Amino acid sequence: MAYDSGTTYALGYRAVQDHVPNSSGVYTIYTAQQWLYVGQSDDIRQSLFRHLNEPDACINGRKPLSFSFETLPAPERKSRHDVLVTELRPVCRAKEGTR
Repeated sequence: MAYDSGTTYALGYRAVQDHVPNSSGVYTIYTAQQWLYVGQSDDIRQSLFRHLNEPDACINGRKPLSFSFETLPAPERKSRHDVLVTELRPVCRAKEGTR
C-alpha cells in the first residue's frame, strides 16, 4: 500500500507552529525525491521543532524538506511507525529512544 502522506508542508518553524498539534502520532520528513525519516512521538510538534533546532546529520543539507503527520493514540503509534518504515524505507534512521 502506498503511503498517502495527506497534507504536505514545507519543513519550517512557521508551518510546524501553525499546523502541527501537540498530539501523539507519527510523522515523515522527505524531499521530492526520497523519504528521509519516519518518527513517532507523544508530541509531534515538539519533535519537529527538535529536528529544526538540532538537525540530524543525515537530514541536514538535503533541501527542500517537507513533512507530513498523522495523529494517533499512543497504543497505535509504534505499529503505524513500523509499517511506514517498512513501506517507505527512509534513508535516515534515528537512534533508539531519540526524537
